Amino acid sequence: MTNDDALRLDIDTPIGFVGAGRLGTSLAVALHGGGYRVTAVNSRSTSSSEAFAERVPGCAPVASPQDVADIASAVFITTPDGEIEAVCRGISWRTGQAAIHCSGVLPVSNLAAAYESGARTGGLHLLQTFPNHDSAGLITGAWAAVGSDDPTLLDWLQKTSYAIGAKPFTIRDDNRAAYHASAVMACGLVAALMGLAAEMWKEMGISRADALAALRPLTAATVEGVGRDGLPAAFTGPAVRGDVETVRMHLEATARHSPEMAHAYAALTSDAMPLFAEHEGLSPEARNEIEALLRRSLESGAPSAEDDRNAGSREGTAENEGDSI
Repeated sequence: MTNDDALRLDIDTPIGFVGAGRLGTSLAVALHGGGYRVTAVNSRSTSSSEAFAERVPGCAPVASPQDVADIASAVFITTPDGEIEAVCRGISWRTGQAAIHCSGVLPVSNLAAAYESGARTGGLHLLQTFPNHDSAGLITGAWAAVGSDDPTLLDWLQKTSYAIGAKPFTIRDDNRAAYHASAVMACGLVAALMGLAAEMWKEMGISRADALAALRPLTAATVEGVGRDGLPAAFTGPAVRGDVETVRMHLEATARHSPEMAHAYAALTSDAMPLFAEHEGLSPEARNEIEALLRRSLESGAPSAEDDRNAGSREGTAENEGDSI
């Protein structure tokens, strides 16, 4: 049998899942809500499989990944990335069956064992975070990176993404690592940055939990501003408005807290300076002074209180006096 005789992929295609974590469960619930048939699930944890099946009517927990593949025509592998290739190798695939991983970083070629058995292979990565098993609602409006060398499967993945409320775009394997790094920067590292920011409140006697509660509206408004106004309009802060003295004071304060905190502040600000330069409030002279401060901080620690105390030009400051944070 060739792929010309392959199983048809449509909304009635029986779908199975190997992996019953937050992503897999949320995706399965969304697929069911979109009219798709999710028929089987397997997880290393029996209780996880059963909890998954309880959320997805018509889905049965089964004993092995092979049982999933024997029942389903399209199999989503939603295990941790490090397990995907081994799971794929452990299944006897049918010609025309679809094997799909949901990793953002791994190439579709990690499903080579399925491809060599005549299965269609592809990837669908939802550009969203899934904080719990009931996060299907977060898929609506999220983007979805889909990829496959098989036109039929690619078309099905695109249509399926639309059906669950996502916005699909096609991604090549050689772009996946950069794409996923970008996603981590915009998600997990933002959370980590909030954690670092909250650490600075300890010297005021304020707990991390209370600091995060205070910072959350600020972060939320920033994200909203990026979505509403775009860049560079949404940029704020002393480096954007050319306030050299404030940047110097920040470097001193973060250095007093810890060398790691000073490095984080200086490195992030330094790397963002080309973006900040797109904002009309930052003059070339102020940019040069700030970049010099940042370089010295990164090379040898924060500047002393007297460094650049009488720094020269401050063009770009006055016209942005209403800028905050």
